[in-house]
Amino acid sequence: VMVKTMGKYLARVHGISGVTILGDGTLVPLLNVPELLASPIEVTAAVADLAAAARQKARRILVVDDSLSVRKALMQLLQDEAFEVKGAGDGMEAIRAIEKFDPHVVCTDLEMPNMNGLELTQHLRMKESTQHLPIIMITSRSMDKHRDQAMQAGVDFYLTKPYTESDLLKHVNQALNPAIQNPSTP
Repeated sequence: VMVKTMGKYLARVHGISGVTILGDGTLVPLLNVPELLASPIEVTAAVADLAAAARQKARRILVVDDSLSVRKALMQLLQDEAFEVKGAGDGMEAIRAIEKFDPHVVCTDLEMPNMNGLELTQHLRMKESTQHLPIIMITSRSMDKHRDQAMQAGVDFYLTKPYTESDLLKHVNQALNPAIQNPSTP
């Protein structure tokens, strides 16, 4: 079993030594039984209220990519940064997910079956409820014509693969906090 840390926001959780990832991508916490037996903690109503408030404040991100491995890796990166994340395999699936999940940001690939990232962006921009939803397009297409098409469709940030995790997180934070400006971002 490979034990992974739970990211910087959950660096130290009483009674949990880390997490492992199952074959289907499910995260499973690993209990530190000796620590739990040595000093058990009581979960009070105040702690439960704080946890509920934290869940309500969690920023939600929808990751749309037809490649399962790319989608899972991106979702894991964002979850490690304490975002609440859902995934979709194409634009049609993303539209159904948005109705239930109500994300704060959408990270989408350009090329996908059924409905690609440009079509998804245009659809979201036409609906009043999602017309201001920040969209980050992540693609291997680096030509200016693709970037121009994305910007005309209404994409807020265009990121080409390969990208660094810090660049992606910078764009996500800019999308969540529009007051943060970066002169190099189109």
